[in-house]
Amino acid sequence: MDFKRTIIITGGAGFIGSHGVRLFVNKYPDYHIINLDKLTYAGNLAIL
Repeated sequence: MDFKRTIIITGGAGFIGSHGVRLFVNKYPDYHIINLDKLTYAGNLAIL
């Protein structure tokens, strides 16, 4: 795969960050999206 750009999203497993991750994945399918999250009490991988 040849990605055009790479986007790093921090806090992407939280409520607001997960919506941002989904937005970028759907809007820019050719981009490489990296989700970085500490996964504390507020992070939830099930919502991604």
